[in-house]
Amino acid sequence: MKRKILFFDIDGTLIDEETDQVPESAKEALAKAKEKGHLLFLCSGRCLAIIPKDVMDLGFDGLIGGCGTYIEMNGKEWYHHVLPEKLQKEIIRDLQKYHIDGVLEGKDCSAFRHDYWMPKVASIFTENGSFSARTQCFWEDDFSFDKMALWFDESSDMAGFRKKYETQFDFIERDPTFYEVVPKGISKATGIEKVCKELKIDREDTIGFGDSANDVSMLSCVNTSVAMRSGNPILFDRVTLVTDGVMQDGIANAIHKLGLL
Repeated sequence: MKRKILFFDIDGTLIDEETDQVPESAKEALAKAKEKGHLLFLCSGRCLAIIPKDVMDLGFDGLIGGCGTYIEMNGKEWYHHVLPEKLQKEIIRDLQKYHIDGVLEGKDCSAFRHDYWMPKVASIFTENGSFSARTQCFWEDDFSFDKMALWFDESSDMAGFRKKYETQFDFIERDPTFYEVVPKGISKATGIEKVCKELKIDREDTIGFGDSANDVSMLSCVNTSVAMRSGNPILFDRVTLVTDGVMQDGIANAIHKLGLL
């Protein structure tokens, strides 16, 4: 069997978003695929600082984090795009000016407003705090970030913020009050292209697994694309295979259906 390279989103694909667990069936299927010689990569919107340890321990050969802003191979940093310091400070000022909540995400830290108020941001603050103190800080602290996850409500001027920065960033709408914001020219797809070029792997040997809007670029650039049935329906007509939900053994079933074992 010819070796393939498999790219996996984390939230809603490997991890069930209700239980925060990776199904045992997925763990077993990944281990067997690795035994068959296939390469396994994470390909997530999460930055390195907030990738859970139990996911990192699954034996991946590398990872694409922060929607393509960071790449590791064999446990070593290979690529990292950091926003210029001046731009970072300007963004923080404007987020406060336009009253926008959210998380500024980097390799070593995810940063929050002291006065965060959106419920999802509060839940992320609590979740991140369970990892390690180094992964969490506030906008006033000394830190660096690569991308943003921004939440807003009727008190926010997201339209004004987006208008100012739309030439520098892509705003990926994840739900009506949430944008994932990534530097233009960088995506999960560009991360995959960089990895495949470095490892000399043909596009025909690439497979991607995802569930949400920020997976569109990944699923469009790989040869074989898999969407989770428990994910966003906007993906279903764009992929090679729609597999079962996360807790219905979707990853394991797809790996078997694709003949990877």
